[in-house]
Amino acid sequence: MFQRLVTLLFITAVLSEPECSRFHYEEQTLNKMIRQEIAMEKLQADMAATQQQVLDTLAKLKRVTNEMTEETNRSIRNFAADLEKLKGPTVAFRSNDLVDHSPSSGETLVFKTTTLNEGLGYDNKSGIFTAPVAGTYTFSVQLCVDGGKDMYYAIVADGVDIKKGWFCDEKWKTCYTTDTVAVLQKDSKVNVKCSAGSSTLRATGNYWNTFSGVLVQL
Repeated sequence: MFQRLVTLLFITAVLSEPECSRFHYEEQTLNKMIRQEIAMEKLQADMAATQQQVLDTLAKLKRVTNEMTEETNRSIRNFAADLEKLKGPTVAFRSNDLVDHSPSSGETLVFKTTTLNEGLGYDNKSGIFTAPVAGTYTFSVQLCVDGGKDMYYAIVADGVDIKKGWFCDEKWKTCYTTDTVAVLQKDSKVNVKCSAGSSTLRATGNYWNTFSGVLVQL
């Protein structure tokens, strides 16, 4: 009897034990695995979204960089074109070797050897420079006077004296240089003349009589 009672109590105790207790560890492990899998999927999704954002940002940055590069190149091209326009033509001449070494008053000095003539403004037959374009010019003259002689000169622009002077040395053969600046219109004419008396100019060896000019600014 007692043995049957003990067996009955054991069976009752076993039957009365909660059902979940037998699978509790397995359920926890399964739930943990499910949570980890969900977290991993979310992490992968976040990483994919971040990667896409980085790619989109890089693509946008590349577009902006290309646009900036093109804009910079366009600005450089426009600046170069504007600079080329501002630079304008090259006008410069250099001449020497006087035709007449004893000019008289009012005579134009003709320098027959032209060593530079950009713009073709200087005429070595007449000694006259004709401005091919309007602008600001500078002119330079060197005249070599014999000892005891003198030279009255004038630089003339369109018939008006714009620089006058007198070169003289009592003893030595001496070369003198003078220059001036003139604002000229297109086809304005500039020349050098003997402005008074009669002069004797030196023209041997290192004694050069010269006339030159250059366009400074349009």
